[in-house]
Amino acid sequence: MPQRPPPPRKKKTAPPADLARRVRELEEENRRLRARLVPLGDIAAEFNTLDLDRIAQVAVKRLPPLVGARLSSLFLYDYEARELVLTAHTHGRPLPERISLKSHRHSVMDRALAERRTVAVHGFAAWEKAHKVRLERSFAGQYETETCLSVPLLTANFVVGVLNLADKEGGAAFDAGSEIPAVEHLARVLAMAIRNCKLFREVQNQAHTDALTGLRNYRAFHETLRTEIHRSQRYGRPLGLIMLDIDLFKELNDKHGHQAGDAALTELGKVIRAATRREDFSARYGGDEIAIILPETAPPGCLSVVRRLVSSVRGHKFAFDGKRLPFSISVGVAFFKPDMSITQMVGAADQALYKAKQGGRDRFEAAE
Repeated sequence: MPQRPPPPRKKKTAPPADLARRVRELEEENRRLRARLVPLGDIAAEFNTLDLDRIAQVAVKRLPPLVGARLSSLFLYDYEARELVLTAHTHGRPLPERISLKSHRHSVMDRALAERRTVAVHGFAAWEKAHKVRLERSFAGQYETETCLSVPLLTANFVVGVLNLADKEGGAAFDAGSEIPAVEHLARVLAMAIRNCKLFREVQNQAHTDALTGLRNYRAFHETLRTEIHRSQRYGRPLGLIMLDIDLFKELNDKHGHQAGDAALTELGKVIRAATRREDFSARYGGDEIAIILPETAPPGCLSVVRRLVSSVRGHKFAFDGKRLPFSISVGVAFFKPDMSITQMVGAADQALYKAKQGGRDRFEAAE
């Protein structure tokens, strides 16, 4: 049989111009994505630490260049106070240390936390119109553009805080296809890292906390006092130390029982926590003796804390089993001098405490 001739070959035609352009765009996008994957991995690796300060600094310094943002801030959530606590930022001006969500219920951060999703704004008027809501912008003067990204930090159902990025280069919007997913990915890693740090600190605190009073224990007190004395010696910073105990504590136990004594110590711990400042360090030194370290506090400030403490104890009703307990404290306070050792500073505060007791109890004395 005669063979059929092969079918004619189709001539190759050049792809349409729009298809070639799309191929180039996809190749360019692929290149950008590959370039972004490397720093994503590096940043995630730097979050693998139990140093919360380092994690916070990495977050606010490494993430902005990744998406072309000029400013960044990281706030952690305080569940008890319902406040956002500033942890790190790159703003040129001071930011508020604490922001109450009760007072700022319509801020970008509040919305991100309430809805548990990223809030991306590019033009506040347009965003408010689209979402039919009015945003509070107390710190609008901090920014050069109306572009911002607020990402909630979540681990399962636990809210850790919020990460903010603002002032995108050229005033453009954050890209929803690549930049926002990259930030959200790192935000999940960041949230887990922060949560791990907090859990680690809780375990450490339990190991350094006195179960009865809720104050730190003897070991934690000595570690902290050693650190604060070293810092005061090196930088010439003021430091105070309070030593106090319960007046006639043995008699209280003998008359009302040891359970009453334990209840009184527990209540005293609450009064001390309420009367002292956030930066003060209170610990159960032993028995009914309490020590309070006052960092960065000159003598007038130390005496102010002591007066407030004595007044708070006098005004508090200590009771057990429905009966009022006779209760007062004697207090001694010492001020750090450059040549002091731990033993000398504790001894000075103890001597002042002894002097207060000799002077009639329910009072305080300052070391010379």
